[in-house]
Amino acid sequence: MLRRSFLGAVGALGTSVVSAPAWSQASSGPVRDLKLVYGFTTGGTVEAVLQRIAPGLQGTYAQTIKLDSRPGAAGLTAARQVSSAPGDGSVLLTTPTSSITLVPQIARGESLRLQDLKPVITIGSAPLCFVVGPAVPAEVRTLRDYLRWVELNPDRSGFGSPGVGTGSHLIGAALGRLAQVDLRHVAYRGAGPAAEDLMSGQLPAMSMLLGNYLPRAATGRLRVLAITGATRSRYVPEVPTYAELGFGLLTELENYAMLMPASASTAQAEQLADLLRTHLARPETVKALAEIGVDPVLDTPEGLSASLSREFGVWREVVEKVGLKRA
Repeated sequence: MLRRSFLGAVGALGTSVVSAPAWSQASSGPVRDLKLVYGFTTGGTVEAVLQRIAPGLQGTYAQTIKLDSRPGAAGLTAARQVSSAPGDGSVLLTTPTSSITLVPQIARGESLRLQDLKPVITIGSAPLCFVVGPAVPAEVRTLRDYLRWVELNPDRSGFGSPGVGTGSHLIGAALGRLAQVDLRHVAYRGAGPAAEDLMSGQLPAMSMLLGNYLPRAATGRLRVLAITGATRSRYVPEVPTYAELGFGLLTELENYAMLMPASASTAQAEQLADLLRTHLARPETVKALAEIGVDPVLDTPEGLSASLSREFGVWREVVEKVGLKRA
């Protein structure tokens, strides 16, 4: 478990501290010490998202903020822990929504229900992408090229993901099934270690969030072959969508959300969402999130709740078509 103060990161981002808002008597008010829990190792996009939204809570919602990394079960471990935390607003979960809409559908043992957490806000959305590294020959320039190359080199068919049951895993597995090519999944405990192996040539390919690619794009060692989404991404407009390439099932974006324990009050969730919407609308926040390929989503607790229910159904359809079994 990693715990570290966020004060240094907040200062590094140069965000000024503003006065605390007025909280209704129905809520417990601003907290002194806030723990922001996330379910992956350091160095990935989830941590990068937290580094960009935490300044909006510093001094307005909490006096001190700590990041608490609880990796395991593709983010499900952290979600379970937050679901049983006190509902006083001192413990919040920041997670890719697939960790609570997809992973519980394929995880063995005790799982998680959507109603075990109280939605606050969708922080933003980003596409998933399929990326190859220096282990794949330079002449492999398209997804079709890659699939043909794997058929000729079955010993190099491995693709990495941040963990079993993540959206990245399912997209990669679905690609193999739909293309009728045997792609071997290599699970990591977070995107950071997988991306480093991809960069070094230890791992041929990776299904990842676009935000894990963008900071490494300047190296020229990685090539994005396809992305999810109904349209191309403004961050990599030259990259076709899976749908353009004939894989119409692979369109789901990954959303990043903040949630509270279900025992937290509705008023507290709504007021926290108001605070975060203000921060997410600031030009400097939009710019910071764009660095990792995330577009802000200024929704409400009700909007996030509806989105989670819809997403659960979308992933269920993909799981059934892919035939992914409980891990």
